[in-house]
Amino acid sequence: MDTIKSENYTTRQLNTEIKKAISEDKNNLVLENPGKLDSIAVGLGSGVEVTLKGNAGDFVAALNNGASIEIQGNVGRYVGDNMTSGEIIVHGSAEDGVGFGTYNGTIVVYGDAGDAVGQLNKGGILVINGNMGKLAGLYMLSGDIIVTGDAGEDTGDWMIGGNIYVAGKYQTGTNAAVTEITASDKDKLSSIFQKYNIDAQAQDFVKIGPEELRPFYGKEEVSQ
Repeated sequence: MDTIKSENYTTRQLNTEIKKAISEDKNNLVLENPGKLDSIAVGLGSGVEVTLKGNAGDFVAALNNGASIEIQGNVGRYVGDNMTSGEIIVHGSAEDGVGFGTYNGTIVVYGDAGDAVGQLNKGGILVINGNMGKLAGLYMLSGDIIVTGDAGEDTGDWMIGGNIYVAGKYQTGTNAAVTEITASDKDKLSSIFQKYNIDAQAQDFVKIGPEELRPFYGKEEVSQ
């Protein structure tokens, strides 16, 4: 495990150091004190493991392509923006836009999250082990958003695919409706909770899905 003391670097310098280390087959990195640096540890591939010790800024681990990123603190906006695969674990809280446009992979936030979690989600699994703000799943196409606490206003607003599972309070948005949680859903949630050591029970969740497949162009029933 190689450590990079990040406090004296700019974002460009730190990302250059990360890529240099990876080119030297140093694929298990620790970044100490990244502070408020934005857009660090971005676009990293599979086999790379990065641990951020301390709080970090916006767009951390954006465009992640298979790497495993652990953040031992709080993180700013748009963590995991447009990631295609991999895993991001946030041990603190995250601000707005967790997993914006995610294609695949998993993001787990053990604290709270801000607004628009999973906006335009295309297939990622996003777990918030706390409360999250409004507009979760806005325009989402696929994937899963799971919140063990409360969801804010307009949950699933204009969603046309995917699932949002909520254990606490919620208020659905346009084209979002509560649907039946199936045995398959419960198995999926239980597996995720066990893997990430989350103290939650699948039977306590409701499932929110799209009311219509084509809300902008006319009605078409959604198969359950």
